[in-house]
This record gives sequence, structure tokens and C-alpha cells, in this order.
Amino acid sequence: MAADGGERTPSGHGMAAFAGGVVLLALGACTSRLAGLDQRMIVPEGATRYEMASNQAFVFPTPRENPAPAFPPELTRRELPPTTLCAGFVVDPEGHVRQAKLLQDPGCAPPEAQPQLGAAVVEAVSSWRFDPAVLCIYPDATTRDRDWNGVGCAGAVAEAKPVAVTLGWAFTFEVREGRAQVVAARNRGR
Repeated sequence: MAADGGERTPSGHGMAAFAGGVVLLALGACTSRLAGLDQRMIVPEGATRYEMASNQAFVFPTPRENPAPAFPPELTRRELPPTTLCAGFVVDPEGHVRQAKLLQDPGCAPPEAQPQLGAAVVEAVSSWRFDPAVLCIYPDATTRDRDWNGVGCAGAVAEAKPVAVTLGWAFTFEVREGRAQVVAARNRGR
């Protein structure tokens, strides 16, 4: 949910490349200090992009109730300025996360700066599951333009092929004001 209370989601239309976009979660919990967690999908530096043919469409992987990283309890006892850690991982054709690791991208704290938060991020992301990404192959561009619904393979699809994709996710942790809750803000992102 956005700070203004609205929900923001990606359009899903006209994607020429699928190493980008935004897929986000909204989560909440309560303890004794304000511990905020904002998460958003990012495009990792150096990510390979796939240019689709005019008869192809792409369905982004859809998260399935993926929990936020656990906020280490020892870190909620003190103030923590906004600290962003980034993780990269592969979502395989079955929707499982593989090769989860911390990234050193611009805007991301060095992984060694917060080892406890980094371990929490990798542990959480490693357990995530997705409905897999799908490459929809239509007989021709006209059929694709007519039948593509922006959500899934629809109409006269010649082939719906689950594919592996590499995603990047940024997590911003913060502790302030003597109360704890974990929240994620939906964001059209980077």
C-alpha cells in the first residue's frame, strides 16, 4: 500500500524487456519500537535484457505470500537510520528462488555494513515462491496485439513457456520512535 493509502501496480502492457518493473508486497506486524521495512523490485546493475519478438508477450513472475525478512530483535533496541540492502536471485521455471545473494548496486549499502540484516534478507528471499514468469508466443504480431490481455497468455497462443528470470529486490530497514512494526510500501520504484 502506498503512503497515500492507494495501491500501485505495474501496467503489464507494452514491455519490450522483462528485466525490470515492479512487483511488491504489503506486510505488517507490531512489537515495541518502530522498525520499518520498505521493499521494491530493482533492475540489478549489468542485468541482461531480452528483447522480445513482435509476436511475443511476457508475464512477470507473481509473488506468493512471500514474507519480509525478519528484523533481527537485537537491532530493534536501538535507532537505525534507513539502510537499504539489495538481493539478486533467479526465479526458476517452477517458481522457486535459486542463487539468492546480496548485491552491491548503487543505492544499496555494502553487504558487510549490516551482516545481520544481510543474513535476514538472503534467508527470507531464499524461501520465497512465485507463479513463474511465462513467455507467451503468438502465431504473429496481429494475433498478439488482439489477444494479449496484459496479465497472462490468452487467446490464440501458440506456446506458453515458463522461463527463468533474474530479479533484484531492495529492502530498506529503519528503526525509530520507540515503537516497532514492519511495513512495506508499494512503490512504482526504479
